[in-house]
Amino acid sequence: MKHTQGEPGSTPKTARSRVKVGFIGIVTATIALVGAVGLATPALAAQPGQNTGGGPSTAANDAIAYAESMWSTSDGGQNNSTYYALGGNGPSAWDCSGLVWKSYLQAGIDLSNGASRPVVGDEYNALKSNLVSRANAEPGDILFWTSTGTTGGDFLHDGIYLGNGYMVAAAAPGEGVKEQTLWSEPGEQLLDVVGRPTGSLSGSGSGGSTVKNTTYVTAAQINTGKLWSVTAGNAATAYPVGVAAGTSPAIATLGGGKYVTAFQAAGGALWTVDSGGAATSFPVGMKAGTSPSIIPTSGGGYVVAVQTNTGKLWTITNTKAATAFDIGMAAGTSPSIAAVGSGYVVAVQTNTGDLWSVTNTKAATSFGVGMQDGTSPSITATANGGYVIAAQTNTGALWSVTNTKAATAFPIGMQDGTSPSILALSNGGYVIAAQTNTGKLWTITNGKAATAFDIGMASGTSPAIAAVGSGYVVAVQTNGNDLWTVTNDNAATSFNVGMKAGTSPAILAQ
Repeated sequence: MKHTQGEPGSTPKTARSRVKVGFIGIVTATIALVGAVGLATPALAAQPGQNTGGGPSTAANDAIAYAESMWSTSDGGQNNSTYYALGGNGPSAWDCSGLVWKSYLQAGIDLSNGASRPVVGDEYNALKSNLVSRANAEPGDILFWTSTGTTGGDFLHDGIYLGNGYMVAAAAPGEGVKEQTLWSEPGEQLLDVVGRPTGSLSGSGSGGSTVKNTTYVTAAQINTGKLWSVTAGNAATAYPVGVAAGTSPAIATLGGGKYVTAFQAAGGALWTVDSGGAATSFPVGMKAGTSPSIIPTSGGGYVVAVQTNTGKLWTITNTKAATAFDIGMAAGTSPSIAAVGSGYVVAVQTNTGDLWSVTNTKAATSFGVGMQDGTSPSITATANGGYVIAAQTNTGALWSVTNTKAATAFPIGMQDGTSPSILALSNGGYVIAAQTNTGKLWTITNGKAATAFDIGMASGTSPAIAAVGSGYVVAVQTNGNDLWTVTNDNAATSFNVGMKAGTSPAILAQ
């Protein structure tokens, strides 16, 4: 249920359940992964559990302990008398702002901001000089949701952060007080900052002026076969162009908030369309069932890599300057392109089933890595001027390999026919998103720190990943055939966009 600033007497609006990730679901997925690939699974952050400490002060830990003591039995906790009621402030009936207020009152901190019975907006105003980037949240910090994901919207909900992507909150009618993972949805979006009632401020983003909406745009082939784009704020654009069956679009920035989408059109030719709706057709026929990859170039241009209908790799710029490479590609696979130095590098599965890369100067590298049939690599540039490629190997496992041929095997089995997506991180590392052989979305870093998301993905589809702020956001087609995104801190957003079976979204940070 949605809340209207936690005010008594307000009429809540019906919404989907906020429960995104359950600990039982993560354990089940982990067991299934071990059984399927016979490997040790990556370490997962445990659910915090009751009376979790670890906050920046004794007061924060006391507030957490009080809120956890109200965890309703009906939702897995130990308190058999608590339940949700709009306007409730205990000891049995609770709403979100009531629980936050009373939990910190027990710790000697008043977040009422002078109100006799504070609502969510009052608690935000009490903390607006003590804001920290959500990426730097610590246990005890207060999470806020508004109608727009910015402080310009209505304040609707809040909760107390526990760490590891979990919070405790009075959730909604019928749900009571509970632990749950972070979430976001159209009309009720999580702020990019948290309020810190106690302890010293740390990390980037402290101060009210830094509040901003998470900004990205996704591109997808919807279930009508047409191309759509949709922003983080759920602003959708429908393009009157048909996308070829079984293919997926790619997206790149043009600067100034504009972007361009490349796709295989219904007739088999390569097309692009920009965010203003201007379309360009290229005299390049694409292999059926394959998709393009696109990167921006200087001056607002772009270059696209494709498998042509001859089975060979080609690139073509926005000015229609084409380069043909004498590299045969495996049937049903697509190239991935990244800007490296002053040129570019394309990664492909060749028609021998092996992973190769080739530069714009046609310098080719064979990595001696066999790839799973029907899957495609993903490439990203690294801070040292090199690149790293992620691929599903012919054993079904996830691997990465650098331009120097340094390979890393990850203990993650991937779903047949799916491909990973890779993103370079500002710290010099990288993170990979993949559909595991359990059908669920996982991410894993170069240090093998893994995150399992309780999001089932559609068969034969692959995730896309982009950097947003200091974290990342992943776009997927769920097993309900809908477009969803999820951030590194488990804030999930569902879009009312049905996708064509067997296709994957693209995502671009703005």
